[in-house]
Amino acid sequence: MGNRPRPLVLTIVDTTGIQEYIFGSNKLQHSIGASYLVHWATNGAVYETLHQLEGGARATNVRLDGVIEQDRQLGAGGVAAELLYSGGGNAVILFRDLPLAQTFTRRLTRLLLDKAPGLQVVVVHHPVTDAAAVLADAVQSAMQRMAKKKQQRRHSMPLLGLGVTAMCGYTGMPAVAEDAEDKDRRLISAEIQAKNAILNDAEQRLRADVQDQLRDAKLWFIRDFDDLGSKGESSYMAVVYIDGNGMGKRVEALASHHAGSDDDYIIAMRNFAASIQTAARVALRDAVRTLQMAIREEQGQERIGGVIPIKGKRLPFRPIVFGGDDATFVCDGRLGLTLAELYLRAMEQKLSDGETLYARAGVAVVKSHYPFSRAYELAEELAKSAKTFIQEHQAKFGESRLSALDWHFGVNGVVLGLKELRARDYHCAGADAGALTMRPVLVNDAALSASARPWRTWDTFTKIIDVFRDPNGDWAQSRNKLKKLRETLREGPAATKQFLQIAAPAKHLYEVPGNPGSAETGWIVGERSTCFDAVEALDFYVPLLEATAPGGEE
Repeated sequence: MGNRPRPLVLTIVDTTGIQEYIFGSNKLQHSIGASYLVHWATNGAVYETLHQLEGGARATNVRLDGVIEQDRQLGAGGVAAELLYSGGGNAVILFRDLPLAQTFTRRLTRLLLDKAPGLQVVVVHHPVTDAAAVLADAVQSAMQRMAKKKQQRRHSMPLLGLGVTAMCGYTGMPAVAEDAEDKDRRLISAEIQAKNAILNDAEQRLRADVQDQLRDAKLWFIRDFDDLGSKGESSYMAVVYIDGNGMGKRVEALASHHAGSDDDYIIAMRNFAASIQTAARVALRDAVRTLQMAIREEQGQERIGGVIPIKGKRLPFRPIVFGGDDATFVCDGRLGLTLAELYLRAMEQKLSDGETLYARAGVAVVKSHYPFSRAYELAEELAKSAKTFIQEHQAKFGESRLSALDWHFGVNGVVLGLKELRARDYHCAGADAGALTMRPVLVNDAALSASARPWRTWDTFTKIIDVFRDPNGDWAQSRNKLKKLRETLREGPAATKQFLQIAAPAKHLYEVPGNPGSAETGWIVGERSTCFDAVEALDFYVPLLEATAPGGEE
């Protein structure tokens, strides 16, 4: 075992246009099937195609179930194609020569055209001819070529039909069948047909990750947006997007550290990919377990936190993208904040490189039938906002061990971008005021030194909201007063102080540590409101351990 024989060809398989492919339909089943096909394209489809090459299973080092045989490598024992690793949405493979790599590509793309029409794949072949070439450097160069190729690639122009053709009711593409899952039997394209056909496989993949966490064999996850809310209940869903921090730099560091040996580099990358998958699995399982721990029966109806009903043995939660450092899930709108924070904390595990995984999350809470693609875009934008908050804190205090969360409640629909929304609806123009929001917030501030710990944290947010939710507190059964407080906060610190003195003299606000005036005004003067976010979130926040419904009318 050691360095692989040169020359060789390094091939990278990656997918592109994923957002539109997974989230372009407003039917949850389509997104579930699409996500599975994206995962399969750089995993199962790659394994299957490698086994179809000359020599079959003996010519590669990976089994059809994805298990890599570590003792088999390129150039030894008849191995002509060695899978380095698959993870992070791509697969990296070594081939003995370019013709074999091209044969693999032709067969893989044909397989994907047959079983995943509409999914776009990009492949890069990177010859390594110099006997002294460093494999780790070659992989980084190939990755850079891949990024450039994805940016500069020619976009395919699908054939929109010949003669008289019917259009798909979801994509506008030529229809090939009727949707058996739809009561109206709408016509569907080959792409939607493929996403429907793979649903059982998608369910099996999820079941393999979480089945032993389910307390009841009949308990499962939603498969339709209509399962989120009903008459008399919330009609909002939360779309949550989570992404790991600085993962590209960590991969580059691994390549640099293990540049002296092909074996060391390959083992390091395989271990790194496996440790990410483990962290993702732990986070998902923790979410499922915590949801179930919060279920209790009240008057013959099982509810999460005493608030959110379990209908038809289905948890109001559905993982869509999972298994890596990025994740996307949908849930009842009242669970979005709680589950996002839980996910971020659960993902904070030490990976194989010895460093902990930190991430950021965006939570878009929208009407259940709001365009899914737009809700996902908003969640991504919110995650970027959380990333910027992390970077600002890092620049100020030199602290990189941070996870952060941002959110938006789109109760009136979302048309503008996040920056425009915040400027228009969440800013008080008074000379002594500022932003109405405290978000984004850090979720792991306990690990920080006191001097580097900001007040804008999840812990502060929950303490503020608990003041309003406390059934024995000042604001108990004061729904109308809370609504008036929210509107008054928009007018600035002076107006809020006057409101509290005259209209709510017996009621108190949370005092942010180090800012005693915040209990009197609800503001850190000249900076931000301390409690606007908490008041706004009352209807959209259900803690999972000891939740109760928000207070009623005064």
